[in-house]
Amino acid sequence: MIIIFIFVVMLVLGIIIERKCGYDLNFIGAILIVFSSTILSISLIAIIATHATSYKTIQQNKIEYDGLCKRYEIIKSEYEDVSKSDVIADITAWNMEVYNTKYWAYNPWTNWFNPRAIADNLEYIPLE
Repeated sequence: MIIIFIFVVMLVLGIIIERKCGYDLNFIGAILIVFSSTILSISLIAIIATHATSYKTIQQNKIEYDGLCKRYEIIKSEYEDVSKSDVIADITAWNMEVYNTKYWAYNPWTNWFNPRAIADNLEYIPLE
Protein backbone atom coordinates (compact mmCIF):
# COMPACT_ATOMS: atom_id res chain seq x y z
CA MET A 1 0.00 0.00 0.00
CA ILE A 2 2.72 2.45 0.95
CA ILE A 3 4.69 1.58 -2.19
CA ILE A 4 1.67 2.48 -4.32
CA PHE A 5 1.28 5.81 -2.51
CA ILE A 6 4.96 6.62 -3.07
CA PHE A 7 4.61 6.11 -6.81
CA VAL A 8 1.36 8.10 -6.92
CA VAL A 9 3.17 10.97 -5.20
CA MET A 10 6.01 10.63 -7.71
CA LEU A 11 3.48 10.77 -10.57
CA VAL A 12 1.81 13.87 -9.16
CA LEU A 13 5.20 15.47 -8.54
CA GLY A 14 6.22 14.73 -12.13
CA ILE A 15 3.02 16.28 -13.46
CA ILE A 16 3.53 19.38 -11.30
CA ILE A 17 7.14 19.71 -12.43
CA GLU A 18 6.11 19.24 -16.06
CA ARG A 19 3.38 21.90 -15.91
CA LYS A 20 4.74 24.54 -13.55
CA CYS A 21 8.51 24.53 -13.82
CA GLY A 22 10.66 25.87 -16.56
CA TYR A 23 12.09 24.09 -19.55
CA ASP A 24 15.16 22.96 -17.59
CA LEU A 25 13.14 20.66 -15.30
CA ASN A 26 10.72 19.29 -17.91
CA PHE A 27 13.06 16.35 -18.51
CA ILE A 28 12.98 15.38 -14.82
CA GLY A 29 9.19 15.69 -14.75
CA ALA A 30 8.87 13.51 -17.84
CA ILE A 31 11.14 10.86 -16.32
CA LEU A 32 9.10 10.85 -13.10
CA ILE A 33 5.85 10.55 -15.04
CA VAL A 34 7.04 7.70 -17.26
CA PHE A 35 8.75 5.79 -14.43
CA SER A 36 5.92 6.08 -11.92
CA SER A 37 3.24 5.36 -14.54
CA THR A 38 5.07 2.22 -15.61
CA ILE A 39 5.50 0.98 -12.04
CA LEU A 40 1.88 1.79 -11.17
CA SER A 41 0.64 -0.07 -14.25
CA ILE A 42 2.72 -3.15 -13.43
CA SER A 43 1.60 -2.96 -9.80
CA LEU A 44 -2.05 -2.73 -10.81
CA ILE A 45 -1.70 -5.80 -13.01
CA ALA A 46 0.02 -7.70 -10.18
CA ILE A 47 -2.65 -6.70 -7.65
CA ILE A 48 -5.48 -7.75 -9.97
CA ALA A 49 -3.75 -11.04 -10.79
CA THR A 50 -3.15 -12.00 -7.16
CA HIS A 51 -6.66 -11.10 -6.05
CA ALA A 52 -8.31 -12.77 -9.06
CA THR A 53 -6.60 -16.08 -8.31
CA SER A 54 -6.92 -15.99 -4.53
CA TYR A 55 -9.68 -18.64 -4.36
CA LYS A 56 -7.57 -21.05 -6.41
CA THR A 57 -4.57 -20.42 -4.14
CA ILE A 58 -6.68 -21.01 -1.03
CA GLN A 59 -7.89 -24.36 -2.38
CA GLN A 60 -4.37 -25.45 -3.36
CA ASN A 61 -3.08 -24.53 0.09
CA LYS A 62 -5.90 -26.48 1.74
CA ILE A 63 -5.09 -29.59 -0.28
CA GLU A 64 -1.39 -29.32 0.58
CA TYR A 65 -2.22 -28.73 4.26
CA ASP A 66 -4.47 -31.79 4.41
CA GLY A 67 -1.85 -33.95 2.74
CA LEU A 68 0.88 -32.84 5.14
CA CYS A 69 -1.39 -33.47 8.13
CA LYS A 70 -2.12 -37.00 6.91
CA ARG A 71 1.59 -37.68 6.41
CA TYR A 72 2.30 -36.36 9.88
CA GLU A 73 -0.37 -38.63 11.38
CA ILE A 74 1.23 -41.59 9.62
CA ILE A 75 4.66 -40.92 11.11
CA LYS A 76 3.17 -40.34 14.56
CA SER A 77 1.36 -43.67 14.47
CA GLU A 78 4.39 -45.48 12.99
CA TYR A 79 1.94 -47.45 10.88
CA GLU A 80 3.97 -47.09 7.75
CA ASP A 81 7.68 -46.76 7.11
CA VAL A 82 7.97 -43.14 6.02
CA SER A 83 11.07 -41.06 6.35
CA LYS A 84 10.29 -38.92 9.38
CA SER A 85 12.94 -36.35 8.56
CA ASP A 86 11.39 -35.74 5.11
CA VAL A 87 7.93 -35.23 6.57
CA ILE A 88 9.26 -32.91 9.28
CA ALA A 89 11.22 -30.95 6.67
CA ASP A 90 8.11 -30.62 4.49
CA ILE A 91 6.02 -29.47 7.46
CA THR A 92 8.70 -26.98 8.46
CA ALA A 93 8.74 -25.63 4.90
CA TRP A 94 4.94 -25.37 5.00
CA ASN A 95 5.04 -23.47 8.31
CA MET A 96 7.67 -21.08 6.92
CA GLU A 97 5.50 -20.45 3.86
CA VAL A 98 2.50 -19.78 6.11
CA TYR A 99 4.56 -17.33 8.15
CA ASN A 100 5.82 -15.53 5.03
CA THR A 101 2.35 -15.29 3.52
CA LYS A 102 0.85 -13.90 6.73
CA TYR A 103 3.76 -11.48 7.21
CA TRP A 104 3.51 -9.99 3.71
CA ALA A 105 -0.31 -9.91 3.77
CA TYR A 106 -0.32 -7.77 6.92
CA ASN A 107 2.73 -5.65 6.07
CA PRO A 108 1.58 -2.12 5.15
CA TRP A 109 4.19 -1.95 2.39
CA THR A 110 2.95 -4.99 0.50
CA ASN A 111 -0.55 -5.86 1.71
CA TRP A 112 -2.27 -4.91 -1.55
CA PHE A 113 -0.12 -7.45 -3.39
CA ASN A 114 -0.93 -10.29 -0.98
CA PRO A 115 -4.62 -10.95 -0.29
CA ARG A 116 -5.50 -11.36 3.37
CA ALA A 117 -8.08 -13.99 2.45
CA ILE A 118 -5.27 -16.35 1.51
CA ALA A 119 -3.30 -15.58 4.67
CA ASP A 120 -6.34 -15.99 6.90
CA ASN A 121 -7.11 -19.43 5.45
CA LEU A 122 -3.63 -20.81 6.13
CA GLU A 123 -2.93 -22.77 9.28
CA TYR A 124 0.30 -23.82 10.91
CA ILE A 125 0.92 -27.54 11.40
CA PRO A 126 2.07 -28.03 14.99
CA LEU A 127 5.10 -30.24 15.45
CA GLU A 128 5.28 -32.01 18.78
